[in-house]
Amino acid sequence: MIALTSRWLLEYARRPLNLVLLVAVPVIFVTLSAGALADFADILGGVSDVGDVEAATAGWAAAVLAGVAGFFHVSQSRAADRRLAAAGAGPGRVVASRLFSTWVLAGLAVVGALVALRVRTDLATSPRVIGATMLFALIYAGFGVLVGALVRSEMNGSLIVVFAWIFDVFFGPAMGGSAPVLRLFPLHFPTLVVTDVASGHSGSLSDLGLSLVWATGSMGAAAVALVSTTRPYEHATRLTSPRRRRLAAALGAASRQLGRMPVMWILTIGLPVAFISASIAVTPDDPTPVELIEGGRRGLSIISMADVHGAVMVPITIGFLASLAGLFVILDSAQADRRLSLTRYRTGEILAVRMIVIAAAALAATAVSVAVTAVSFDAASWPIFVAANVLVALTYGTIGVIVGPVFGRLGGLYVLLMLPFIDIGLAQNAMFDAAPPAWGRYMPAHGAVRVMMDGAFTSTFDETGALVLAMAWLGALGVVATIVFRRVTVR
Repeated sequence: MIALTSRWLLEYARRPLNLVLLVAVPVIFVTLSAGALADFADILGGVSDVGDVEAATAGWAAAVLAGVAGFFHVSQSRAADRRLAAAGAGPGRVVASRLFSTWVLAGLAVVGALVALRVRTDLATSPRVIGATMLFALIYAGFGVLVGALVRSEMNGSLIVVFAWIFDVFFGPAMGGSAPVLRLFPLHFPTLVVTDVASGHSGSLSDLGLSLVWATGSMGAAAVALVSTTRPYEHATRLTSPRRRRLAAALGAASRQLGRMPVMWILTIGLPVAFISASIAVTPDDPTPVELIEGGRRGLSIISMADVHGAVMVPITIGFLASLAGLFVILDSAQADRRLSLTRYRTGEILAVRMIVIAAAALAATAVSVAVTAVSFDAASWPIFVAANVLVALTYGTIGVIVGPVFGRLGGLYVLLMLPFIDIGLAQNAMFDAAPPAWGRYMPAHGAVRVMMDGAFTSTFDETGALVLAMAWLGALGVVATIVFRRVTVR
């Protein structure tokens, strides 16, 4: 088992960037988001102690990284594991080595998270925080392995892990989530442990006991799923489409590609409905200052916090969904695109078709998100509000196209977990600051979000400079995406 475990870890380390990101992402997440999330939790009536929320961010970072690492560690090796088990290694040895190597990766995520937390607070050395952070990582490592064993599509599986984590964190007890159904979320009780809050509803097992049950159950379910799926299988043959005109054939193939991504479509529709509506529902209707330009004059306007949250949740949701659509559409079609480049198809034609697919997913997410927020929020200018969010969608869809070939699936997913959150969720979020911080003005979504805020809360359009900046970002990213796509397609 030790030999197999070493082989799996060496296989993972063949892309050193994955190991770097496994440690670097927690540092970035904890360092940049801890304070903002603490303020957000206080606004929503959750845990008010900044130190406790900062401690929870280390566990949250370790959880998502361990979950994603566990998913890809299993999903990318299913065929090889089946062959190895059939060749004499046996399912037991193969599964045990996979689980052990997953624990090692989860341990690296825990170390990175605690090191980042130590920079901010002495709580990183507390046995309670260290133990709880390890439980966070183990629970989601098991969940990631479970999803990797059962879900064939890397796009679908990774989205399940990522968005389960998003709901787990932002509707958990630290953010004020108290509904009985939320107690079924995996991180509910570990969050109570790390924030040192007694739930009062954990029974005789206590919050720590239930957290241990979650960790044990998660890894147990992962082991059972791996053993049951580590068997030889027959490859299914794929049907080829008849020859048509190039564009028609390519679009037909692209539509079939979208049809093979049911989870992406479910989340494209379901995530905005659940995430935006729930976020608006839990936000208090308190006044908050927002920097706006009205009639050519820049100043602070006092606006309902619920309205601000309803507006900013739209680009946050769209940014995540569009970037992940760009990442997976490009990577899932990479081999086919290389073969197409050897035929009569030009690189520009291939990229245009892929961008149509990505734009379709991004625009669907935009339409659903806008429709959901419109139930509770009324923009001052809907055309400007919608157009700005379309710009966000296209910008982050293009970023996904760039990140995928450069960082790969796992590294790209790590990057796209952080970039939209830091850019739109923190830097451009008027819930935290009336005006974006100085460094936020250099982020990709700055111009588009300023246009969105103008359309949301002012009756006249005054953000011409921001619109030009947003279009410049989109154009520049389009050029970079074309160069990257050409380099990985034409070989």
